[in-house]
Amino acid sequence: MTRKDEREKGEEAEDQAGRGGAALSAAARQAQQAIDSAKELVAQAHLDEVGAKAAQAASNLYREGRDRLASNEDMSQAAEQLTAAIRKNPLAAVGIAFSAGLLLALLTRG
Repeated sequence: MTRKDEREKGEEAEDQAGRGGAALSAAARQAQQAIDSAKELVAQAHLDEVGAKAAQAASNLYREGRDRLASNEDMSQAAEQLTAAIRKNPLAAVGIAFSAGLLLALLTRG
């Protein structure tokens, strides 16, 4: 490979890095705008009402999920097997749950 080829490849890599940085910068600006919009919405909302509505929605989703689980035989058997595995190895289940939670927290931390 000649020096000219090496220089051209280096320039191409710099161009691509510059474009990637610009795209990243644009994405960061859009994310900041979304955060600002969300802050405005939260500031305008009554947090007690929002909390009550969220709790009601979560309760409804939980109830619907349990109903669907009970009506689906395969899912019901899988749930029973999972429950049995957790009861058999509770420490391993706690460790897996902790690890998954930690990984999720690290990924969403930003």
